[in-house]
Amino acid sequence: MQQDSDAESADIWTRRARPAFLYVMYALLLWSLPMGLIAGVRPDMAAAITAGMRAYLNALPEPLYALFGTGYLGYTAARAWGKAKGAER
Repeated sequence: MQQDSDAESADIWTRRARPAFLYVMYALLLWSLPMGLIAGVRPDMAAAITAGMRAYLNALPEPLYALFGTGYLGYTAARAWGKAKGAER
């Protein structure tokens, strides 16, 4: 099985970028399990946690979301183009 060139990079930030993003997404998804239990036992506490998380995410500036989306989509497009050209495996 062949590795991605990102995984073989000498730069530790490049090697860790994709796994780190996936770990964050896994954590967000797994957080729904204890939140479901909290909501079953203490709905008021679950609502307060949800309101706090929503307030935090809404406080982040819109350009930050745009920057993340642009970077993520740009990386994906560049990788697909490089693989289509045969420059990357």
